[in-house]
Amino acid sequence: MSENKENRRSIDIVGLFLLLWNKRKRIFINCTIAFLLAIVIAFSMPKKYTSEVVMAPEISANNGLDALGEVASLAGVNLGGMTSGDDALYPELYPQIINSTPFLMDVLSTEVVSVKGDSMTVYDYLDKHTRTAWWVKIYSVPVAYLKRTFSSPEEGGAVSAASADSPQNQLTKKQFSVLKKLEKSISVEVDKGNFVVTVSVTMQDKKIATAVASVISEKLTKYIEEYRSAKARKDLQYTEQLYEEFKEKYIAAQSVYAEYANLHQNVVNKKYQVELLRLENEMELAFGVYSQTAQALEMSRAKVQENTPVCVVIQPAYVPVKASSPKKLMMAALYVFLAFFGTSAWIIIKDRIVNKKR
Repeated sequence: MSENKENRRSIDIVGLFLLLWNKRKRIFINCTIAFLLAIVIAFSMPKKYTSEVVMAPEISANNGLDALGEVASLAGVNLGGMTSGDDALYPELYPQIINSTPFLMDVLSTEVVSVKGDSMTVYDYLDKHTRTAWWVKIYSVPVAYLKRTFSSPEEGGAVSAASADSPQNQLTKKQFSVLKKLEKSISVEVDKGNFVVTVSVTMQDKKIATAVASVISEKLTKYIEEYRSAKARKDLQYTEQLYEEFKEKYIAAQSVYAEYANLHQNVVNKKYQVELLRLENEMELAFGVYSQTAQALEMSRAKVQENTPVCVVIQPAYVPVKASSPKKLMMAALYVFLAFFGTSAWIIIKDRIVNKKR
């Protein structure tokens, strides 16, 4: 029985092979058509180039402001998370920062130079100097007509990110479309193991792609530095306020003590001696708090300097040599494989149907 099954299987395989061999002309024609179609599609698609920037942000473990927390507690103030030690801006948030509307609008207003030497903004390049495939142009004509026909007057206005009283936060549909085009051309990957950030920019002009990648890395570094510096400067400003406040209290305690001592120089009464001792203790306590505040002030000033630089560029943006897409050989191989597989499957199925009818 097993020998009969093996013989049937071998007969089926040989029969299928002979069937496909007899239809080899049809398979060859279909594969050739698929190959030519892949070549036409590949050459119709505009070339795109990808430029990358690899950055390693500095991760701070603590703020170094424990002394500030101690001084604030003496003043009856709880700083909460200001001295907790963890940074609120983690590398996992960098993709959201880069894809935010204010960040992208800032990139769109940047001046860049194309391969041909033309100077323009990123907005003008994406709006006027990018090519699309021919089938996209054919498809866009009826779609645009249908949108104009069935869209209401309200839909033709601006895309607002806030209220109408804030023109700077209001985008037209055209601006929103260009912004989305820029967002699609940017890719941000974060290695969760070592927090290395890779920013990739894909555009049709390789020099503009490189320039945009460099601009994004610079603006992201500046954003991070301003964020962390803002926290440190806020802490410094608060420490300076405490310093001035405790300095005035110490000077006032000194004045009260000196005035009282001068008025009762020759007095032997115990009551006056106790009062003088109390004023001296208050002056020493004020001096202690003032001294601790002065130390915290120096630490806060050092913290502002410590926060820069916070991001190191491991691999700067470079002008790519080869286009990243379309990959013509891969497309041709895929189309030929699909044509061969589809034609073979159709021949086999059609043959089985004809045999069943017989």
